[in-house]
Amino acid sequence: MVCALLLVVLVGGCASIADEPQTLEPTPSSSVEQPTFAACDREAADPSSTNLRPSVLSAAELAIVAAWDDGWAPDGQLVVEHATDLLLPAGQIGFGNGYEASTGWVESQRVAPDGTTAPVSLAVLDSPSSGRRVAFVEVRVSPAPPVRWDEVPDLGFVTDGGDGGVLALPSGEPPFVEDQAAFDAIEAMYPGGDSASGTVCVLRSVGAVVTGVQFSAGWGDGGYPTFLGYDDTDRVVSAVSYGAVLPWSLSGLPGVPPEGIDGVG
Repeated sequence: MVCALLLVVLVGGCASIADEPQTLEPTPSSSVEQPTFAACDREAADPSSTNLRPSVLSAAELAIVAAWDDGWAPDGQLVVEHATDLLLPAGQIGFGNGYEASTGWVESQRVAPDGTTAPVSLAVLDSPSSGRRVAFVEVRVSPAPPVRWDEVPDLGFVTDGGDGGVLALPSGEPPFVEDQAAFDAIEAMYPGGDSASGTVCVLRSVGAVVTGVQFSAGWGDGGYPTFLGYDDTDRVVSAVSYGAVLPWSLSGLPGVPPEGIDGVG
């Protein structure tokens, strides 16, 4: 499995534009405006805005899950929900666990031209027995279809809180915010401590501008990989965080899958 199967995926950006991943080390500042957090609407994604596809999980698809090294046959269906249209002021996105994404400490990579607006979509297993589980998160930075996928290990993350996030980074050194942001994000995800609320997506905003998306990661604690999708000119067109809830083959994502991703046997 990929990278000891860090369990998540995100798709994003332009290969000819992409820089090497970098660790950004924000500078704490009491003058920086604290972000606010609000649950995403459970709005069905427009198929033209994402490469992910919903599925009723037919008997044939459940057989694929049953044959999968990581899987069991779930009930329910795979739904695709639109989180937001994320403005990338410097063409950079970063991924991290919930704490990192809420406070600004993330690994990042340039994936698109400055000012790109990238739809963010979640493929969610909506299951009566296991609840709502985020299987895939896509940040689509170009409408061109991906023809291949590669893992970017530095953009994966490890969580012991069961959550992750993607952040749009400004140019230069991003501002670090206080730890309270992490607690505010948790409250938005689990209002009143209700872990059964069904909320799996939270928008991070500074003022009126959405700057990131927090999400429930796969089956919870663990490591989650991020993959970049490239078009036939070798540009990054998508970034996907992979939750390993379902096989990659059921995502609807076009192109050659990442090497060793499914392990169907």
